Amino acid sequence: MSFHPENKFFNFMSKIGDFIVLNILFLMTSLPIITIGTSSCALYICIKKRLVDEESTVLNDYKKAWKENFIPATTISIVLIVAIAALFFFSNYIAHHLQNFILLILYLLFFIVISFTTLYLFPLQATFINEPLTIIKNSFLTALKHFPYTVALFISTYIPLAITWLFPQIFFYTFAYWLLIGCSICAICSVCLTKKVFRNYMD
Repeated sequence: MSFHPENKFFNFMSKIGDFIVLNILFLMTSLPIITIGTSSCALYICIKKRLVDEESTVLNDYKKAWKENFIPATTISIVLIVAIAALFFFSNYIAHHLQNFILLILYLLFFIVISFTTLYLFPLQATFINEPLTIIKNSFLTALKHFPYTVALFISTYIPLAITWLFPQIFFYTFAYWLLIGCSICAICSVCLTKKVFRNYMD
């Protein structure tokens, strides 16, 4: 059997190897938490290159994309972390006030805004040049305007996380999944879906 670089099997295995390397790089560079946005941008950019078989060196591309997006993506990350922290405290409060219908509606709206906006934040940052606050605003508007894609992104991003959270008895398997390739798979889904959305805004 030939293992020429053009061989489909060889190319497929090469991509799998790159996705695993990118997954580990993403986890390592996301450890400070506030850099998770920068790492998400870098992962998105590198995944997009590999999916179209663009000639690239994974480590160098990741480092370059990480540095280029550091300031704006970190700014967005800080805003997102504050919003998620507020949602967490709101969740604890609402758990003891489920009978308050108005508070419950406000909580659900808050949850939808944050979860939908997050899906497009870093893909937009990785694709377009804009101020962080503009990226945040456009993320939510994009989520509403392209709702079917938003639902698909929601499922592909949050369902695996929900399974990990709700079934601790299979932690050994979910841990291995996220450690090796889970983040890259989420990024692959994001690239495949958002490129169809962003096509509407490309010159």
